[in-house]
Amino acid sequence: MPMQRCFVLLCLILLAAGCQSGTTSIVLSNQEFVRKFSTPPAAAVGTNEAPQEAVGPALIAPGMLIQVVVAEDASWNRQYMVPVSGNVDILGMGRTMVTGLTPDELAKKIKMSLERDFLQKATVTVTIEAAPAGAAAPPGAVNVGGGGGGVVYVLGNVGRPGPLMLPRDQVFTLTKVIIAAGGISTFGNGAQVRILRYDSSGKKFETRVNVDRIMKRGEFEKDIPIENGDWIIVPEKWINF
Repeated sequence: MPMQRCFVLLCLILLAAGCQSGTTSIVLSNQEFVRKFSTPPAAAVGTNEAPQEAVGPALIAPGMLIQVVVAEDASWNRQYMVPVSGNVDILGMGRTMVTGLTPDELAKKIKMSLERDFLQKATVTVTIEAAPAGAAAPPGAVNVGGGGGGVVYVLGNVGRPGPLMLPRDQVFTLTKVIIAAGGISTFGNGAQVRILRYDSSGKKFETRVNVDRIMKRGEFEKDIPIENGDWIIVPEKWINF
């Protein structure tokens, strides 16, 4: 349990940093969120095409290989594989939670650290060299129904936080994802589950769902379909009895 609580705290720190970096979410009601993303992409009928990548700026996630390049000094250049925990030991910064950041956001953090402690000037570029997609599961991913339908990332107070491979041949909803991730833990706030999603212009949208009510009352008509690339965050209760 202490490790899980530590993971949740790191997630909260990451989200706060994201807000400060100008990547704040546009918060929608559940109905507005569903309407916003209700237009289906053109279907590839009768083909075996892999699902399209999630739109918007890429977020660093477990299973990705990222490359850091410092133009002024190649000795700082490194490649890092992001583990399921999301923590990477970055040269010049130490252990850093990179999951949920865009490459540009991580580059800015590295630049600040290097210019503060090591270099007079640091021009830093971060790129994603390899990313899990389609049927290729990230290390530690939970595979649901054969996979192939994309990847979502479940963070916070669930039994098994981490990447989750979606089935290709069925609509997967938020409650199904929560169940596949081991359910909401004792310290999880199931009344404030967050879904984060980017649109085609790169804007980040968020809705908060009362999963507890949906599951306890059987109100599954209020469940929300999950898409490839979504981030699902189960926060911690402020008071636990």
